[in-house]
Amino acid sequence: MYFRHCLSILLPVFVCCLSGCGSSPPGTVDMGGEDATKVAVLVEDLNEAKGDAKKMEPFFISKPSAADAKKFNTMSFYLKGKPKITGTTATCNVQIEKQDGTPVSELEWRFEKVAGGWKIKSAPLP
Repeated sequence: MYFRHCLSILLPVFVCCLSGCGSSPPGTVDMGGEDATKVAVLVEDLNEAKGDAKKMEPFFISKPSAADAKKFNTMSFYLKGKPKITGTTATCNVQIEKQDGTPVSELEWRFEKVAGGWKIKSAPLP
């Protein structure tokens, strides 16, 4: 009787530990909240859209210059750390790399929430 009682208590705990109860799904990264995650996705989506000025336009508050649009096409962008959200603005350091993966620089980008979605306000390039 005692054995069954212990087993009925310990078995669910054991199963929960094995299944990763309460943990994030594999491959997800906690960016610090829904808005921070949306900023991170924006940067990832920019990597997919670069090279096509029409596809890049919706990502920015102000359309990038033609020279900057060409520069964006030659680089890749990755968040370094979690975005810092303050109301409708956000900042985050972005690692900028050449297409071959060679790091070029790390610069702070600024984001702004517009009509419920995030856009890039300032994305300095090296």
